[in-house]
Amino acid sequence: MQINDVIDAIAIKLHQTFGNSFTIYKDSIEQGFQEPCFFIALLEPDIKQMIGNRFHRTLPFDIHYFGHSTTNAYKIVDDLMFNMDYIQCLNGDLLKGTKMSANLVDSVLHFFVSYNMFVLKETIPEDSMEGLSINGSMRGE
Repeated sequence: MQINDVIDAIAIKLHQTFGNSFTIYKDSIEQGFQEPCFFIALLEPDIKQMIGNRFHRTLPFDIHYFGHSTTNAYKIVDDLMFNMDYIQCLNGDLLKGTKMSANLVDSVLHFFVSYNMFVLKETIPEDSMEGLSINGSMRGE
């Protein structure tokens, strides 16, 4: 599963939760964006090898909300807390949101959530030897 797959799943869940009344940005926001809107930002992804080709991957996100009022931002926090706990990727995988928290800085709501998953690294099969013959003798024979 790729990072963009998870970002797409977050965008779909935001759309399902809030409808068409909010613009959702997945790329950088330029001057003149339309409020109210969301911006999905990946923070510091992490990956740890477990056993063999199995890895544990953590994708922490900061979902920014740009709105018109602080009161509305608090309602958005409640909606995010109860709706971003599970997201479904386009391939059908279900991811659980963890470490959810929020804060309001300079009239911008920051909602933090991490999605964790196990991934398998594809291995390239090595060519095996077709046959091996050993010529030798034992001492004393």
